[in-house]
Amino acid sequence: MEKNNRVASFDYKDIRNLQDLRRCKRLLSSRIEHQEIMVMYKLRCAWDFVSPSNLIDMGCRAIASHNSSFNLIYRTVDFIRGFINIRKSR
Repeated sequence: MEKNNRVASFDYKDIRNLQDLRRCKRLLSSRIEHQEIMVMYKLRCAWDFVSPSNLIDMGCRAIASHNSSFNLIYRTVDFIRGFINIRKSR
């Protein structure tokens, strides 16, 4: 009974890192609850990753994988962007 109360009081939306996930896994009482928490964690990670710049980058990578001339342009721009980031960090 006590275990169910602890699980019910835990808000799955508060899971931010793997440590919280592991702590919550110990409280779970069934396999369905475990799968639910894993899906919520993965959705949170995916949602945190989504941004306009990441979406544009993923789109450009997808186009570059199918179009060789765009791939050359994309790799050149990516190299220049990486070079600028390295210079800024120094």
